[in-house]
Amino acid sequence: MRKILSEKNIAGLLFVMVIIAFSFAHEDSKKRSSNYNVSTHSTSPEKPTSSLSSNTHKNSDIILVKGD
Repeated sequence: MRKILSEKNIAGLLFVMVIIAFSFAHEDSKKRSSNYNVSTHSTSPEKPTSSLSSNTHKNSDIILVKGD
């Protein structure tokens, strides 16, 4: 007579349960990330600028003259 709950069958059952649990977790994380992305875009529509690019201002009125 063959055992129903052999080690091989238990391992297969656990593997299937883990795959199902991870698929539910993946779907949930996709929902959470889409909600997170929507909320951040609605509160601050402007892109953040780096501190280096915001501190450099080019003045087109300045002309450099080479001295003798």
